[in-house]
Amino acid sequence: MLIVTGAYHWWPKTVGFRNDFCLSCGAERRSVRIRTFDAGHIFWVPVLPVGFWKHWYCAACGNDPHVSPRTRPFFKWVGLLILIGLSIGFWMDPVTPDSVAVSWAFRIGAPVCAILLLLHLLKTPKEPSLKSRLAAIASASDTLCPFCSTPMMSGDRWSCPSCGVVRY
Repeated sequence: MLIVTGAYHWWPKTVGFRNDFCLSCGAERRSVRIRTFDAGHIFWVPVLPVGFWKHWYCAACGNDPHVSPRTRPFFKWVGLLILIGLSIGFWMDPVTPDSVAVSWAFRIGAPVCAILLLLHLLKTPKEPSLKSRLAAIASASDTLCPFCSTPMMSGDRWSCPSCGVVRY
């Protein structure tokens, strides 16, 4: 049985901005902090209000800037082990006359895919960590609010007196 679940994000309000590194874009970008009222839903009916939450979004692509869209290497290594297991299983299973083509396709295809995945894993260079990428980015130094063009006020943090946006 398929159960459709998710979350609604109502009443978005921009409350902050900063210079950031977006893993989806792979470049230095501006991130915007949005405050929303979140509620969980089942079959599009809101059933669980969870309150006000703040989320960071990349201004260029709209994704969470610190969530990588790539597959983690751990899962690729697990996939390699599964392909090796499938290869051994297909070669140990006897070929029946009614499925000769399918059996040989899997007997050849699974090891070839395992070899290609192993080459990919060994060839892929290690990327710098998010922490080192963030250390190389200069903090935001805007004196005008990027949303309403009002001069920002200094205090604990720089903030816009007009729209209330905070510079991080």
